[in-house]
Amino acid sequence: MASVSENMAYLAGLLDGEGCVTYKQYWDIKRKDRPRKYFCWRIQIEIVMTHKPTIQWCADKFGGKVYEKPRGKHKMQYRWRRGFREALEIAKAIEPYAVTKKTELQSIIKHYGDKA
Repeated sequence: MASVSENMAYLAGLLDGEGCVTYKQYWDIKRKDRPRKYFCWRIQIEIVMTHKPTIQWCADKFGGKVYEKPRGKHKMQYRWRRGFREALEIAKAIEPYAVTKKTELQSIIKHYGDKA
């Protein structure tokens, strides 16, 4: 059985290799009855791959669920994603182990600052 720090290091490695950290602002129409654009944040951590047991492990250990994306003649693609506050908690836990996504994880942590 893996320790908590081993799980965090493993997730950081998965995220570095197969994942995506999104931290950006964009304009979006939030209400259909008022077509006014709002400046919104997209903050999320996502891992996508064709090996379902790995994605299922992420969902089991860190919450969320597994989404399937059929791709025609290609293998089924599986996604695990956490957004906003859930992404913040994961970012704080795995940031010390991350290498390639470290800056993006730090951006999420800094965004929430003392609000967390």
